[in-house]
Amino acid sequence: MKVIVVGAGIIGATIAYNLSRDGADVTVVTDQSPSATQASFGWINASFYADEVHHRLRVTSMAAYGRLMDTLPSLPIQMNGALWWEEQGDGLTALQDALLTLGYPVERLDSVDVSALEPELRGLPDVFLRFPSEGDAEPDALAAALLKASGAHVVTGVRVKRIIENNGMVCGVETQMGIMAANKVIVAAGNGAPEILASVDVALPMLVRPGALVATKPISGKVSSVLVTPNGEARQLPDGRILASAVASHQSDSSDKVIENAVEIAVRVLAWLDPLIGDERLEWDCVSLAYRPVPEDGLPVIGRVGLDGLYVAVMHSGVTLAAITGEAIAADVLGKGDAFDALLAPYRPSRFQ
Repeated sequence: MKVIVVGAGIIGATIAYNLSRDGADVTVVTDQSPSATQASFGWINASFYADEVHHRLRVTSMAAYGRLMDTLPSLPIQMNGALWWEEQGDGLTALQDALLTLGYPVERLDSVDVSALEPELRGLPDVFLRFPSEGDAEPDALAAALLKASGAHVVTGVRVKRIIENNGMVCGVETQMGIMAANKVIVAAGNGAPEILASVDVALPMLVRPGALVATKPISGKVSSVLVTPNGEARQLPDGRILASAVASHQSDSSDKVIENAVEIAVRVLAWLDPLIGDERLEWDCVSLAYRPVPEDGLPVIGRVGLDGLYVAVMHSGVTLAAITGEAIAADVLGKGDAFDALLAPYRPSRFQ
């Protein structure tokens, strides 16, 4: 079976890995335009969720990451937990109670506990929640590692113009370098997906959701946990830099435009980040901007749509959901997808058709 995956970000790479592992002949096609994966914060979690069903999807994906790491232990993933103090008082207790009701691992810590766990942190509040099962990944490196491990063919720098069909069945894609034949096509091209799908009258309405991140210059101190603060999320990269979101509640931010310039964003983020991290003075290194692929209702889009042999996988929180999406799409393409039907029922692309 010849399968084309359009998109080489974390979603496309994970799908390609799972398909190739199960014996499919996979070609990944990417135009190499800047992707959300390259500028993703990289938090793997289920403490953020839209509803109980969405929470279960995220938890299931975290379990899928466990299977992936068992098979490929050198992947750039660290499951060192997350510290949350976005709110205090009733807000913190409400989140703790909600997650405990869902059966999610949660620990309530005080500032003494956190100082022992993360000695580089300063100016701490009284109470924290810790999510010990969470972690982070280096998204671009993870996607590259999965593509390499897949053994899939990769075509780079080439734009897919449209889906090719015959009598209601997919038979390939037309690229700027001509037609490529395939039995199945999976569109995992993020914000580029709607234009490709429109070529066969498949609708995928998307929101405009820019997300800015600030990275500092490297520091010598070590921070292991993902930090979820009232001002934004932060974590340390393998090279010692601190990566921070430009806004609080980065995952649910509904802004459709960025009104500050890059320097203003960096200065504002350092104003809260510098007093928090160690005794070294933080300097900003770079500011990155990416447009998160968020479907119109804010929920993932995963599964078959339109033509026989056509699939789509587009979502925000792509890093968290990549592992289960790769397993589920591969199973569906290979005729083994029944086990995922109940889990993915709310996220099928048919809801937009």
